[in-house]
Amino acid sequence: MGTKGLAQDFQYRFETTEVKFSGPGSIAIREDSLQTVYSTAHWRNTGLREPAGFVSGTTMYANAQFRFNCSVAPDSLTIRGLGNDTINFPPQTVALSAAAGYFTCTYPPAPASKMFTAGIVNYYAPFSIYWEISFDRGASWFRADTTDHKIYVTRSMPLAETANFKYFHTLLELSCKNAKGERTDTGIIKKCWNEFTDQIVLNYKGDSLHYYKTFNTSNTTLPLLLKYRNAQCYTFAQLFASLMKMQGVTRTNNYVYITPKTISAPCGGTINRFLVKNWKFSSKSDSAACPSFPYRNTYSGSYITATGYVFTTADVTDQSGVDGQCNKNPSSFFNNHQITKFDGVYYDACYGMTFSSLSDIKTRAFDGWGVQRSAGSYNFTNDMSLDDLSETISTF
Repeated sequence: MGTKGLAQDFQYRFETTEVKFSGPGSIAIREDSLQTVYSTAHWRNTGLREPAGFVSGTTMYANAQFRFNCSVAPDSLTIRGLGNDTINFPPQTVALSAAAGYFTCTYPPAPASKMFTAGIVNYYAPFSIYWEISFDRGASWFRADTTDHKIYVTRSMPLAETANFKYFHTLLELSCKNAKGERTDTGIIKKCWNEFTDQIVLNYKGDSLHYYKTFNTSNTTLPLLLKYRNAQCYTFAQLFASLMKMQGVTRTNNYVYITPKTISAPCGGTINRFLVKNWKFSSKSDSAACPSFPYRNTYSGSYITATGYVFTTADVTDQSGVDGQCNKNPSSFFNNHQITKFDGVYYDACYGMTFSSLSDIKTRAFDGWGVQRSAGSYNFTNDMSLDDLSETISTF
């Protein structure tokens, strides 16, 4: 980048080499994979591009380094920056320092002309700064260079970091991009949920976040989902709840752990599994020994592999059904499930579905119940009236 120009009787070239943002409302953003805080520089002419985050109602400061090539250079330049939404950086007169064949100058940290609008989510992609220079201390200006930045503005101060909630880049990206312009908790929840409804959740790079890309994944926390982009239900529940926390939306009793209620003990066993749509029920090979759960599957060792289920004999077989995030046929045989609950609505971020009650989940999402009768065998029923769901609620 940079601009060549003619001023008075000399030619020059002016280019930006580095830009940093700071301020009392700045957010220390973490990179998803390394999970460490980004460096203090946000833009360099070597190719570095890192985001900056701020809380609404605060003022952003800018600090920049420039290179000035000129055969007959003045002692100083006056520099200003013009940004989006008339968020500008004031004129400052700075001295030129001679280097190897060029000059350098520093625009010292300066507050923007106005703060980010209080109480509203914003998303700048890009936030462009048009750097201008003056050789006569502001009497006349020349457009010199432009730098583009990714700036996130949260509605409120994000909640404090925890082991599974940190200020990850993707959390800022998804929450600020989707909820741009929102002021209320209700609006933020609704707009952030839109990210999940098409069953395609992408990180800040545009890479897919998979729900059970491999059936035997062991990733069960948000940091692992963001690092490996493949994880279980725990992680997507935490992801959606974390978008709320990133915007300062506070709710208690918002994390729901679901298991079979086990209201009966068929054939001497305990109902401890459920099948998420769709499963095909064929012959009833165990109808004599277990009439209420007549469908029997047997296996040797483990029934689950990276790519699916492998049973020795199977009265019930997995089919494509409810789409998971970035996966048309995710794992679907569970003994528990995690979702979130906000203002009376159950949000299942794994599938992009909402439910009004536990019975609504059972009716719309499940195909059957399972009971393990012995090592190496499960019995199933597609009679959903034989059990219900139980929930344990905590706060994420």
